Amino acid sequence: MIQENEKKFLDLICKVPNVAVQGYDKNRRVIYWNKASQEIYGYTKEDAMGNRVEDLIIPDFMIEEVIQNIKDCHEKKIDIPSGELKLKHKNGSTVYVSSSHVMLYNDTSSPELFCIDIDINEQKKQEKELKEKNLILQEKSKMADIGKMIENISHQWKQPLQMVSSAVCGIKLVNDLNKLDKKYLISSLDTVEKNIQYMSNTIDLFGNYYKKNESKTEYNISTIIKMSLELIKSYTRKYKINVIINVEEKIIHRGYQNHLIQVLINIITNSIEAFKNRDIKEKYIFLSTIKKKNEIQLILKDNANGIDENIIDNVFEEKFTTKKDKNTRGIGLFLSKKLIKDSMSGDISVKNSTFTYSKKSYKGAEFIIKLPYEH
Repeated sequence: MIQENEKKFLDLICKVPNVAVQGYDKNRRVIYWNKASQEIYGYTKEDAMGNRVEDLIIPDFMIEEVIQNIKDCHEKKIDIPSGELKLKHKNGSTVYVSSSHVMLYNDTSSPELFCIDIDINEQKKQEKELKEKNLILQEKSKMADIGKMIENISHQWKQPLQMVSSAVCGIKLVNDLNKLDKKYLISSLDTVEKNIQYMSNTIDLFGNYYKKNESKTEYNISTIIKMSLELIKSYTRKYKINVIINVEEKIIHRGYQNHLIQVLINIITNSIEAFKNRDIKEKYIFLSTIKKKNEIQLILKDNANGIDENIIDNVFEEKFTTKKDKNTRGIGLFLSKKLIKDSMSGDISVKNSTFTYSKKSYKGAEFIIKLPYEH
């Protein structure tokens, strides 16, 4: 009865389009090859019958494993695990399938192994396109970020360059008047050295941020927050934004620190954009941390009056943007969420909140970044 049901089930499966079914004997020779197998692998039934599976659709790197698996299945009755496989088309191209196996014991001397393959080439193609699309999005975000950082460097260098220029011009002028003494020269050179050192440190800071880092490292959350603020310091100064930090100094996290810096910069930049479009006299950005048993929370909020409730649930969507809207929050939030979830196994959310600071009530957007915490 069981054998009869197995045959009925196999007959049913064999008739389903795009489901390739092949049968093999204990020597791995083809004893069954349906039409869908021909469509997926390129071999006709006449081509396949009597040939070994490894001579048809198995790539070289899989041959030994396949032979051993089929042998174990026949001799030890060990099931062949199901899963996604990269097999081979007649023309040599790669065929992606989701593969499962079933053994039919018609009699003890000649059991038949059937392989059921579902074509997932289209799915893999879409996954590849999505991956490439995400890479392009990240590169676009990075290039936009670089543009902002170059502008930031120019702002941060403006004053020290003026100081260096003034010191050099002063030395030249005093020397032309034959009044250059050692004390004045040393003082002026100290000014030049101090400002050049500041400029060098700025370059190091930006260089470390853009350095490719594919491995996880341990870092201090407080240091990352301060580094992020330093990278966009010229913007917070330009728009006279007060940054209030309430962060525990010794929270150590393991992850991709540059990803976290990018997320923090994206969120803070969006707050700055919101301030630019609103007439708010006292501008604040607050950063704080909460350490729980298995979680770290980074909380960023502003007093820019919040995000429109009609769109707040959409701000992390891939194609969502409000650049033409006065309540703009930018498209970096989609990438921010992707970085937090994909590379840091965390989450990020946003809500509008009302809070009190210095006995005054404010309303703004509150972003909460949750990261797994290992003691």
